[in-house]
Amino acid sequence: MLRRGLRGARTLVGAVLELNTQQAASNPLALATASSAPSTSASCTSRHAAALQSRVWLSHAAVQHVATPHTYTLTITTGNLRGAGSLTPAWVQLVGTQGKSERIIVGDTEEDSLGRGTVRTVTVTVSEDLGQLRFVNVQRLGSSISDAGTGWYLEHVVVATPERRRLVFPCHAWFGEADCGGMRGPLERNLLPVSPEDSKERGEPVRIVASGLAVPHPDKVKNDGIKGVNRKGYGHGGEDSYFYCEGKNHVFAMGVADGVFMWREQGIDSGDFSRALMRLSEASVLSGSADVVKVLQDAASGAAAAGIQGSSTACVVLVNQERGQLLAANLGDSGCLLLRPVEDGNAADQSAAPETALDDVAEYSAGASPPEAPAERWAHTVYEVKFRTNQLEHDFGRPYQLGHHANADTVDKCDVATRAVRRGDVLVLGTDGLLDNLSDVEIAEEVAACRGRGQGPSIIAQRLARLAFEASYDKGRVTPYAVAASEHFDMVYSGGKPDDITVLCAVCE
Repeated sequence: MLRRGLRGARTLVGAVLELNTQQAASNPLALATASSAPSTSASCTSRHAAALQSRVWLSHAAVQHVATPHTYTLTITTGNLRGAGSLTPAWVQLVGTQGKSERIIVGDTEEDSLGRGTVRTVTVTVSEDLGQLRFVNVQRLGSSISDAGTGWYLEHVVVATPERRRLVFPCHAWFGEADCGGMRGPLERNLLPVSPEDSKERGEPVRIVASGLAVPHPDKVKNDGIKGVNRKGYGHGGEDSYFYCEGKNHVFAMGVADGVFMWREQGIDSGDFSRALMRLSEASVLSGSADVVKVLQDAASGAAAAGIQGSSTACVVLVNQERGQLLAANLGDSGCLLLRPVEDGNAADQSAAPETALDDVAEYSAGASPPEAPAERWAHTVYEVKFRTNQLEHDFGRPYQLGHHANADTVDKCDVATRAVRRGDVLVLGTDGLLDNLSDVEIAEEVAACRGRGQGPSIIAQRLARLAFEASYDKGRVTPYAVAASEHFDMVYSGGKPDDITVLCAVCE
């Protein structure tokens, strides 16, 4: 009871003091009278008045303060895969530790659409600093994942902050269902930032074992007597060619090239050009080059210096086996897929595969099958596509290409990427004879099936080549080429595309 009485008295005194303070603030005479009274209450009143004046001054300063706008510049890059562009716009929003921006729309006009390979730049202005950016929220508009023409492959978003920092928000994934390849993803993603110096995922030491197979178009075999040549480290079939080798400083290199058949009308065999590119790429690696762009540049310069005519697409990949780092350079519609094992939603066992699956004699002897390895490790493993090189085309059926003619593309136009690799990863390189006839999903499923049987890269390459060949002559099949042709010509097209087929497979152990 006594405590409640004291609290009540303090409350009453506080109310009186607050009233006196308000009167003093509104009436200078009252303030003077109150301050002249020789009492504790007067002293408290004076202190409250001073505090009130301080609050009034701070409020006035806040009114006078004009918030400085903060501007962020966003660069949004759509991938260069077939079907990567979307007819549907997207929302983008910045989320930081101190707030978030308004959602802005991107790709809502024909001139600013999110087409394949496009780079769109937009600015976001906020009244207050967002603090440290936590993520970028990206949402593709549309009510259904499978809406036709709305699948979108986002490469990355780059944000320039008001402090002139540059943050990269990688994506490399689909929003909605891809028009080609059977890939799909959610309509909304939160992209996490990485700084340029930290954007390379850390890999782990690996040992690469590879095998390749080139199969010429059946008409070339029948009419011209052309046969596929497949040796350890090198092969060709028709206008296709490939190589793989181990260079200096733990660098393993591999590449595929596809010569343009139409040069035959002018008496030129583009197979000579593609084979030269691969041989010269190999020579560059063996001489010590570990720069994938330089390797391709050395090959192009060497072919030009030798006066070799024709033109060809090219995809070259280097893997630093010590660091577990992949470097890829692609020009045209050949390409590389990085497949990673996933077991029950988690990374598969990282222990090395049995040595029996990597026997050199079995891997490279023509027609020989490697010994079966215990399948328990891979029995319940699926593979997902962790990375795919972009396809570069001027138009449908007109891929970028190196060549001797004036309109040929140059190496500086190639698509370059770097990724981390781990034990258990599988690399698949192929010309368009593979990639036009098998989707990414079909390739991943076949790799999983082969690894589940304990089979190595030689059998994987053979299986993928056979499946691509069968698909190329299946007139009722929905292939990546059929989907792309239907979209380009605005007509229904089905079936595969008979062509030279080259597959190069490498297993990271």
